[in-house]
Amino acid sequence: MSFYGRIAGGLVALVLVGGSAAYVASAAGNVLTAAEQTAAELSCYVIKEHNGSVALFRDGSEEPLAVYSTPISEINPMDAELLREGIRLRGLSEVSRILEDLEIE
Repeated sequence: MSFYGRIAGGLVALVLVGGSAAYVASAAGNVLTAAEQTAAELSCYVIKEHNGSVALFRDGSEEPLAVYSTPISEINPMDAELLREGIRLRGLSEVSRILEDLEIE
């Protein structure tokens, strides 16, 4: 192979390696973004009694994210006891399901 042929072959190899590295970096960035979104969706929430009503808290927070109008006294006594202890949930879809199941508005 001639000198110029080797240089051309080397340049092609460099372009392929550089392109591959850029693709891998891009894919890694996409995976990291997806992982961050999944972690945010799986955040832990707690539904519990708050001043006689039902409230939604982010786990570990003392300030409710939402306070519902349904008084704890109108909830089935067994469910009310669970709410006094706090019901831990993963993700807002679980929160919605529990609110619907307990008929909390």
